[in-house]
Amino acid sequence: MPSNRLFGPSGAPGTAGLLALNTAGAAAAVLPALQVVATTTETVILNPALASSTQALVLSIPPGSLLEQRPFDVVASGYVSTGASSTVTIKLYSGTSTTVGSDTLLGTTGAITAFSGKCPWYLKATLVYDSVSGKLGGTVKALVNNTLVAEAAISNVITGISNAGASATLPVLSFVLSITFGTANAANTINVQDFCVNF
Repeated sequence: MPSNRLFGPSGAPGTAGLLALNTAGAAAAVLPALQVVATTTETVILNPALASSTQALVLSIPPGSLLEQRPFDVVASGYVSTGASSTVTIKLYSGTSTTVGSDTLLGTTGAITAFSGKCPWYLKATLVYDSVSGKLGGTVKALVNNTLVAEAAISNVITGISNAGASATLPVLSFVLSITFGTANAANTINVQDFCVNF
């Protein structure tokens, strides 16, 4: 039963609700998420819908979803812009933290050969989990600046997965993205146009 964009990142808590027709919404859009990364420090992509801009852009699978024992894709895409010739590394993590050491690496593009200017990118993880084994496994592949990163098994198998979640309100799984530029530049940016679960 294929679908498109089964889940996407959430906006600011408490901003959901019905708006009258032809009324401007108060909350910022979640996507696209354009972020300047001027340093060479690995940086988690932040949620632009949150005024504080200190929370990660998180893609979550809610409890009780239809994904139990079925392969699904986590897809992220957009463009990268380097202010000077630079390598670029994009990573996908399981977790919700802006501190990458608190998240679990699933896959990486590795350092893409240095380039200057803008280029499109995508990262696609095909994953599967079940509540019997409690494990999440799968593969990751990517393309950055027309450099193909071959499909490979995820870096870490996630354990303790339950489709019921830890409670009725906690997600089964959550994902975040990070980027690392090899050369510091105030004009280095990443745009996340899409970050979703496809089934």
